[in-house]
Amino acid sequence: MANFTFTVEELKSAPIEVRRWVVGRVESDLMGLVSAAPPAPPLPVEAPAACTPDEAIGVLELLKDDYAATHVFLELARDTPESGIFAPLHAINIAALISNTRLDDHRLVSCLRTINRAFQTVRQDGEATLFGFDRANHVYVHETTHRSIRRLWQELVAPHAPAEASATQPVIWPPAGFHPRQLGPSEDIATHQRH
Repeated sequence: MANFTFTVEELKSAPIEVRRWVVGRVESDLMGLVSAAPPAPPLPVEAPAACTPDEAIGVLELLKDDYAATHVFLELARDTPESGIFAPLHAINIAALISNTRLDDHRLVSCLRTINRAFQTVRQDGEATLFGFDRANHVYVHETTHRSIRRLWQELVAPHAPAEASATQPVIWPPAGFHPRQLGPSEDIATHQRH
């Protein structure tokens, strides 16, 4: 395979057949990215364990002092286009995981090990494994694990959502008792006195 580099000026001055060939190559390469092959099944190792909702809470409790590992753990709840291909496993693209967490690959591996050790502690099984991997750069968790972490994540953000009662009541502005001074566009704000 050979690689070539052309400037825009060189392509503009190239014969029409060359320009069409370059456009065709670029289009085919880009279409290859869009229609990439689905992930390969996980490597033949022990299947990932199914983490229950109570175990997910326990793992999060053990990870609470490690922001990066907590972030990676909660990212396992993200829905991905590759979900459900190898039921009952949930595939997560490692590149997307790195992008979403902004960790380098070494730090990500460290976080996954920390998460797995926390899971082994909660499960009280030193041989339990929460993850599977394939050669196409995917990490797999059991679908039950994905749902458990997703439920936990939803419960974590629920207290911050507006209450149903306040969502049905209109917002009144300005609040009762607050009457802002009305200034015209040409008035000098600095000369006004406070009340």
